[in-house]
Amino acid sequence: MAQEGSSPVSLGSPPSKPKACVNCRRRKIKCDGERPKCGPCSRSMGFQDCEYAEDGPTRTQVLQEQISILQARIEELETPNLARPVVPLQNPYSGVRRSTSLPASTAGSTANLNPNIFSGGISEDAVGTHLDETLIQTFLKHSYQFGFFLNMRNFNDTVLRSTSTSSPGNIPRPTRFLLAVIDLWAVHLHSSPDDYIRASEGVYLSRALRASVDALAGVSLHHTLIHAIQAEVLLSHYFLRNLRFLEGKYHISSAVSLVLSSGLHRLRSADAFNLALMLPFRRLAQPGLPPPRDMVEENERINAFWAVLTLNNGWTAVDGSPSNFYSYTGGHGEGDVAARIDTPWPVDIDDDEPAYLKSSMGTVTSFLAGLPDNGTSITAMKVKAMILFEQASRLAAQYREDMLAEQSHQFYNSFNALDALIEQFKISMTISHSSSFSSAHSTHDSRRSRDLFVIHSLVNVATIQLHNPLVFSSRNMGESSRVRVLGAARSIADDIAARASDIAIGEFGFIDPIVGTLLFATAQVFIAELRRSRANRAMNGPIPQEEHELVGLIESVMGVMNVFAPTCRLMESQLITLQQLFHGL
Repeated sequence: MAQEGSSPVSLGSPPSKPKACVNCRRRKIKCDGERPKCGPCSRSMGFQDCEYAEDGPTRTQVLQEQISILQARIEELETPNLARPVVPLQNPYSGVRRSTSLPASTAGSTANLNPNIFSGGISEDAVGTHLDETLIQTFLKHSYQFGFFLNMRNFNDTVLRSTSTSSPGNIPRPTRFLLAVIDLWAVHLHSSPDDYIRASEGVYLSRALRASVDALAGVSLHHTLIHAIQAEVLLSHYFLRNLRFLEGKYHISSAVSLVLSSGLHRLRSADAFNLALMLPFRRLAQPGLPPPRDMVEENERINAFWAVLTLNNGWTAVDGSPSNFYSYTGGHGEGDVAARIDTPWPVDIDDDEPAYLKSSMGTVTSFLAGLPDNGTSITAMKVKAMILFEQASRLAAQYREDMLAEQSHQFYNSFNALDALIEQFKISMTISHSSSFSSAHSTHDSRRSRDLFVIHSLVNVATIQLHNPLVFSSRNMGESSRVRVLGAARSIADDIAARASDIAIGEFGFIDPIVGTLLFATAQVFIAELRRSRANRAMNGPIPQEEHELVGLIESVMGVMNVFAPTCRLMESQLITLQQLFHGL
């Protein structure tokens, strides 16, 4: 895997040459790199919006993306029955390297949904401004599955205070944007889909989107920034659950822009001094956040970054789109060092005694290199599992049968290193959290049990994704990879079976929407294996025990998906497609 390549900067070295602004690059003229506005833009009557690409997406880029989203939504509404593949994942036995893994529903479409959910039917005047506390608490109970990273104790102390702007201890009250998104989620998770509260979901969505327009006007306040990031993460999950992928990915991009532009990827960086020397112009333009009030607030900032990275990694890997984090590992040059992730691994934010975090550098690089670290919390393990899933998906997409010798050598070096890292992670997960598995089952700690289920599924689907392209390889690795793929899928099925006698998955209530993709990929393996077995036996021959077992495994996976499908439209669409594949055998 890639190694750290950044070289230290001596005290006497001059600052790096500033990069040109977007306008000067477009006009192909010399830029002096002054902040906040360069000389040429200051003197121009037509180029007043001086922006720098390295500071994150520019206003022009954001507006262009918004226009693209709106145009795509208009097209979807005009052609509601047009089916398009949602998520490409790899089928090991299809004979082709890439195949559609999620249902052929319209990406981002609401054509098959209850129209009252999004288009209304209840006027905004008829909906009150305050939700019942019980509804909000129902959401908060499950909020960690949807990227909630704020300290729950502090948040509970403030979220229901409608008259004051802060709570004892100067803990700021949540912003209007965040409260609007939480109200939306509370209504969305309400258990009675046909009643008045659920019928008002469209109104709450409109309120949340209106609040998002004005939210960034006050991000100079540090708590406003963190709350804006939290709201964007929650809004992304909301749209993804509801099959509105364009809006979901737009809000992912917004969250990424906020964490990178505010420097949350360099918190507690051991290389902070050198970064300050190398990035003087960015430091002047973006002073960053003030020191945190306490360890709880610092941990919130750290967890905010990792929540965004996890969300980005999962959904860009699923559909094969480029990551919004353009560099994990750093390297030579200002751009790479600026993008390198130095923030320490996250902690479990609601632990009674928040852990003291040491400075770090190249956090993800070190992990991908197999170096030991102290990221052993459940939250950190989920981040690592998502990184492995993303890395496996992207590396597998690079495989070609006709690779040149040098390309093949490089691919297999990366393949073997990542394969070993995934297996090492599985072992460390078992060692680090063996007691967590036991305690989660014995005490019915559904949150921890859900997290462990997601982590276990992620890392095994990482194995499936990594080995899928080689199943039909002509390089004599096909059978070995087929066994590895089948073993990883069986491991997920075994986890499902084990939970049937402990914490029933049905008790989870709600789960991270990416689990539908993981379960779909798992079932695909069993369906492909069943198809292979049937193709290899005689037409009227006896059905082997293996086929009965595979049918049972497929049905167990679909049974889990059926638990969450009634409350998650994404899971429902995936289950329908899976049933069609299964019954079409």
